[in-house]
Amino acid sequence: MAAAWRTPHRLIVWGSVAAAAAVLVTALVAWPDQDNKQQRVASGGHAPTTQSGNVAPLGTVDPVDTTPTTSRVLAHTPTSRASSATTAPVRATTPVPTPSAPHITEFPLPHAPSYPNAIATGPDGNLWFAESFTGKVGRITPSGAVTEFPQPNGAAGANGMAAGPDANLWFTEVDSAGDGKIARMTPSGVITEFKVPTPNPALRDITRGPDGNLWFTEGAGKIGRISPAGGIIEYPITGPSDIHTITAGPDGNLWSTDTEMSRIGRITTGGVFLPFYTAPNSVPVAIAKGPDGNVWFTDLQGKIGRMTPGGVVAEFPADGGPDAITSGPDGNLWFANGNNNAVGRITPAGVIAEYPVPTAGQNASITTGPDGNVWFTELSAGKVGRVDLR
Repeated sequence: MAAAWRTPHRLIVWGSVAAAAAVLVTALVAWPDQDNKQQRVASGGHAPTTQSGNVAPLGTVDPVDTTPTTSRVLAHTPTSRASSATTAPVRATTPVPTPSAPHITEFPLPHAPSYPNAIATGPDGNLWFAESFTGKVGRITPSGAVTEFPQPNGAAGANGMAAGPDANLWFTEVDSAGDGKIARMTPSGVITEFKVPTPNPALRDITRGPDGNLWFTEGAGKIGRISPAGGIIEYPITGPSDIHTITAGPDGNLWSTDTEMSRIGRITTGGVFLPFYTAPNSVPVAIAKGPDGNVWFTDLQGKIGRMTPGGVVAEFPADGGPDAITSGPDGNLWFANGNNNAVGRITPAGVIAEYPVPTAGQNASITTGPDGNVWFTELSAGKVGRVDLR
């Protein structure tokens, strides 16, 4: 998953969130226009808007350092099958010895509410995160200093986030009218917005593609491509779909999850889409390229899947419903499990360990930082967490 929600991560709406959340809810439930099967192209047709970030320095927030005292580790015998095979139940084997738990540091954000969501490593050696519903984007240094940047007027919230090929940050956003925009942000805080042609597209994730462009997903059943200059092309997906997260795969294509159709899809850089794998009774939500040359995805029904570029799938049970997933700096994959209030690690062989996060905060997104550690966001707690691997 891109950040993420590369990855990245899902947008979670809480009943107590103010009116901005209602706008996002409206956008997220938009359905694709089944009669419009043409590509929508915007190359300068929508004039971008630019705003200086008006940086609000907030200083360094005192971190909360914690080391979990327990962890759960299970080795699993995966269920393997080709992409066209019938779904079979997964089986767990005898637990293996528990390794030492990593140290976890939490950094509270200075302004509440903040709702940190998607997080990504930026081109400047820092980490950047979206603050859903608040109209802000945050930056945190590896040492924990936080700076927040306001989005342009009318922006209800940011969602997916990724570093671009142009040394800028890119993220998806929804404005107060429910329209979608792709935003480009310099490390100094200057934001330029590009409006997506489709009304109410329910923008989700964004990732850097292998072709020098950025690719994004729409809950309205489309996958989009935007060039660093701002030219947008949208590719409609046939039939009902809710394209959630997207990542650059090991084969030079883009891979995505479709929560509506319970499937993993692949799209070429030329825009040819192939529904590659369908898993009945599943909710694939996040996806990432693994260190082993495979594609890995999470399933809210309690599984983590591994798929080869050729379509052979193995699934591993993961209690609680894992969400965001990323390739870690240690040769494993790391995932957020908000239902278990934990972050987890899965080896390429399928051995899973989960580590509890001290604060109950609905872990939403996860990524590898420039410091060789794993970073994650705590949506409802208003914190950014760091798993110290170094």
